[in-house]
Amino acid sequence: MIYMLLTLVLALFQSTTSVSFKVEDASGASLKDELIIVQDLDHHEQEVFRSLTDQDGVIASAGLQPGLYRAIAIAPYTAWQTEVKEFWVRDRPLRVTLRIKPAPTHGYGDVLVLNAARVSIRVLESSGRPAASTSILARDALATPYLERWYTTDNEGKANIELVADPLVLVVVRDDTLTTTEISKKNESPIIKLH
Repeated sequence: MIYMLLTLVLALFQSTTSVSFKVEDASGASLKDELIIVQDLDHHEQEVFRSLTDQDGVIASAGLQPGLYRAIAIAPYTAWQTEVKEFWVRDRPLRVTLRIKPAPTHGYGDVLVLNAARVSIRVLESSGRPAASTSILARDALATPYLERWYTTDNEGKANIELVADPLVLVVVRDDTLTTTEISKKNESPIIKLH
């Protein structure tokens, strides 16, 4: 009885924020029956929920705890590419819009990356000072689990990132900022300035 009462009290104190999702094509047209998967990045990419978009390309709302999340829009066996977007949930309602593109045709199988090249990046605060101890999630465009890597910048704001995909998507997380950028083999020493 006491356990149930404590669980109820804790649930009342854990506030959630309303988050809605919309999937569009590049022209802004709504796409129905797209699968949205939401993962909690603060808890080891635990899946929070999955749902299909309605005829307006929308998932009305979900109550999420404050934190860092990822939304994946996917329609297996269709003509659309997978779209991935990381986002913060705070104390205000939020709408996450995912724009997807038509999938190119290809005949590639799974790719296993061995001895990938590395690139040295530098992360700077908006003031231009090095952003030490900044977390960086490096992933390919599809957020393939075995290609994801987490890094932390050193005291000079530097990190050596393994190029497991080209281009490589970097999700830079510092305090209340989230910056997403792409780097490739062409970028010898990219500098990422936080806003």
